[in-house]
Amino acid sequence: MNEERCEFGTSTEGRYVAQLRLPGWSQSKLQEASVLIIGVGGLGQPAALYLTAMGIGRLLLIDPDQVEEANLHRQPLYTPAHLQQLKVEVLAHHLCLLRPDLKVETYPYWADEKLLEEVGSTTDIWIDGTDNIQSRLAISRAALRLGKPWVYGSVYQWEGQVALIEGLAYEEFFGEIAESPSCSQGGVLGSLPGLVGAWQASLAVLYLQGLFSNLRNRLFRIDLSQGIADAFFLASFSAMPLEISAAQALAYPDAVWIDLREQLNPPLPVPSLQSKWHEWESWQLPLSPVILVCERGERSRFVAYALRHKTQRKDIHSLRGGAPALLAHFLT
Repeated sequence: MNEERCEFGTSTEGRYVAQLRLPGWSQSKLQEASVLIIGVGGLGQPAALYLTAMGIGRLLLIDPDQVEEANLHRQPLYTPAHLQQLKVEVLAHHLCLLRPDLKVETYPYWADEKLLEEVGSTTDIWIDGTDNIQSRLAISRAALRLGKPWVYGSVYQWEGQVALIEGLAYEEFFGEIAESPSCSQGGVLGSLPGLVGAWQASLAVLYLQGLFSNLRNRLFRIDLSQGIADAFFLASFSAMPLEISAAQALAYPDAVWIDLREQLNPPLPVPSLQSKWHEWESWQLPLSPVILVCERGERSRFVAYALRHKTQRKDIHSLRGGAPALLAHFLT
């Protein structure tokens, strides 16, 4: 662990004038608070920048990675001069320039549950800036044990999701989860992580301020390709998993399969209906169990979750891994 106490070098008088005019705002609550950020890439970097600018007192940064060229299009604080340097050290240096009174601690390690419990026990809220399911589940389990709230965030191509989670396990509302593609694997618009990371910082700050408790345990989602945004309260579907495997889906003899893919090639190896995923609110659903299939399982998971909330049905499922997983099942 490297702790960096930035020295006072500039006056902060007037810095927070606009914030102080907000109804119910207390700047001292931020100055006395601490936040743990796990992963300081596309999501964690903008979250750290905005938390620092808004006046957080202490930041703890966890990330074992070094800056790579492929990071630069969505992590604009890092430059070619920073290649092969530890992200946490580069970011901490910049944050101290931005806020000389900030206290920063850096941990260039993999975020397992032991480290999270050791480091995160002294902080008020955590922000998930990771892009892999192992880290996200570790965050969820450690946060539950310590009673810590955390802000989930994820991006995929044109879509982003955010949730301020408190007292719920990640698996409870997303079901049994498979690994999703990373930004490098699935692709992402360079500006989207900045939007989602700033959103995460905003939810963390509102929590620390004690404002708008209705924001807790809600899933917020934005899709830039359709120009839409949605929000749903999180609920547990542990008895009937939201996401199921191809083998589990095929065990439903009377299930209706709905193909959400924009390009229906190759065709699914089961009889299916075709529907536009962004028109889900107007669908007339069959009475039989429903299996939703998309390219990789991302959109189908969201639509299945939304439909469960709308209909109060628990027999609506997303196919884990999408169409490729179903096709692979038939080839084995």
